[in-house]
Amino acid sequence: MIHVLKIGGGAGIDAGPVLGNLARRIADGERWVVVHGASDEANRLAGRVGLPVQTLTGPDGHVSRYTDAQMIELYCAAAGAVNQRLVAGLVVRGIWAAGLAGPTVISARRKTAIRALRNGRPVIVRDDFSGTIERVDERLLTLLLEGGYTPVIAPVALGTAGERLNVDGDLVAATVARTLAAHTLIILSNVPGLLRDPADPASVVPGFSLGDLARYEPLAQGRMKKKLLAAQQAAVPRVILSDAGLPAPLDAALAGAGTHILGEREAEHVGYAG
Repeated sequence: MIHVLKIGGGAGIDAGPVLGNLARRIADGERWVVVHGASDEANRLAGRVGLPVQTLTGPDGHVSRYTDAQMIELYCAAAGAVNQRLVAGLVVRGIWAAGLAGPTVISARRKTAIRALRNGRPVIVRDDFSGTIERVDERLLTLLLEGGYTPVIAPVALGTAGERLNVDGDLVAATVARTLAAHTLIILSNVPGLLRDPADPASVVPGFSLGDLARYEPLAQGRMKKKLLAAQQAAVPRVILSDAGLPAPLDAALAGAGTHILGEREAEHVGYAG
């Protein structure tokens, strides 16, 4: 049985407790693939060189980073730095880990004309180096897992022209989970789950069936929209959106913390099938 973990790249996330908890579970015989974000690291690097950070909001409300030729260089550097830190954190805890920081495992198609709002203005963006994920290398991931390694994947993809592309980490994790027929996808971030009231961290939606997702989509704000899309695309028995800041965050998520989005068979067992 394979599980996929996405460690968010937002501000304020301490990966140490996550890695400690993950290492214990791997040592007990579980198999995991790790995907991570790099947004806060990229923002910090951009700040050091004075490059403004801009976002694009699509017609569907999904928010993404504007990644021009300068930003893709910084983004790749940031993704590599985060990847190395996570791999090192697992290795020092006794886990064999393989860092996939470059465009080695994800294939994507570059978005050549993006209709979006940039800083509140409608635009068509043609110089963005972001991509739509097409596939992940199942053979490579399987070889690593069978060899006893935990793959750690950065959200950098290879485009059809050999270019490096920024791809959404949540959607990378969903693609990996679907490709490997994982049992569980856990997305840890700096929020406790899907909230009924964005201003109230205690208003977490505890769970619902995947078939009922459309009823809950209007609650999603900002980055949470991508997380619900990832849950839909993963098509695995269980997706959990939870808080990386909890003690033993993986154990907490698997014990019921956060928002659990379940396939129909699993949802029937807990009484909220759609």
